[in-house]
Amino acid sequence: METRLSSVQAGLTVLAAALPDDPESQTVLGWICAHLTEVELLPGQEPGSTGAQSPDAPARVAVICDDTALAEHTERAGTAVVFVSSTGVPPTNGWPAARIRSMHRPGWLPGERHQGVHQAGTVAPPRAVRARNGRGALIRLAVPEAADPADSTRLLRTAQDALAEAADCPVFAVHLYGPGSARATETVTALLPGATVYQDRDPAAERALSEASLLVSSPALTSVTLAQTARIPLALLPPLGAHQQRAAAVLDSAGAPLAVLSGDHARRTDEAEALRRALDAPDELAHWADAAQQAAGDDRRGAQRIARKVRQLLLAPM
Repeated sequence: METRLSSVQAGLTVLAAALPDDPESQTVLGWICAHLTEVELLPGQEPGSTGAQSPDAPARVAVICDDTALAEHTERAGTAVVFVSSTGVPPTNGWPAARIRSMHRPGWLPGERHQGVHQAGTVAPPRAVRARNGRGALIRLAVPEAADPADSTRLLRTAQDALAEAADCPVFAVHLYGPGSARATETVTALLPGATVYQDRDPAAERALSEASLLVSSPALTSVTLAQTARIPLALLPPLGAHQQRAAAVLDSAGAPLAVLSGDHARRTDEAEALRRALDAPDELAHWADAAQQAAGDDRRGAQRIARKVRQLLLAPM
């Protein structure tokens, strides 16, 4: 049983931060923080910015996803850091100084263990959603801050074209997340007037997943987990930005049974056929991931494991 902190210990605070322009990093942080409801969470800011920590409630511990510069700065300032690489691979610029280094590494992802790094396994949402209604496609679009509205238009049209050629699978909802998501809302309503639009951490987006027969998503490890738990197929959109390009490469190395959309008109027929095969065998991705995770001893409780590391540091003598 996990040791839990008393809710009356209001002085115990945790600095929580992720890369500000990486929607996937923010998603993983949110799923971890969902298991830290008994402590006060302070938002992380850039090193040197005013108000990075409240003088009335300085953080004893920080949980930081992917932001190596902030992790280094925070650890040097005397706050114990639990650093999380959400990408399934080590940080491109090396591991930062941190009290605990942890990696979000699903059991279906190939690769070696890294010495001195806590292997968290799959980081999953706090509530598993199982699809039931099969209303059509749910698009999960990650929009970085620097994204142009034309980028969202291009990706949505890529999904529209593939779905139109593949099967009768209308887009009934779009979940926009990331710092540029608000700017993409008008694009979605113009291209998909009948679709419901969800923003960021709207809990209604979870209910939408329970009604989907297909998830069409920006490249992300967490999207595999969402499709796996919902027992629906997954199709990947072309990557938008460096973070998504890296995620696409990691997913490609895993060999997961999913459809990959390129937006290339010459490949549309092949991509539509891949979508048809996925819709005809909706449990294929789930069975593949289940088997790989069982072999690896991965129970999709990575978020709880990382939260436990945070609590251990909070309870440790100063």
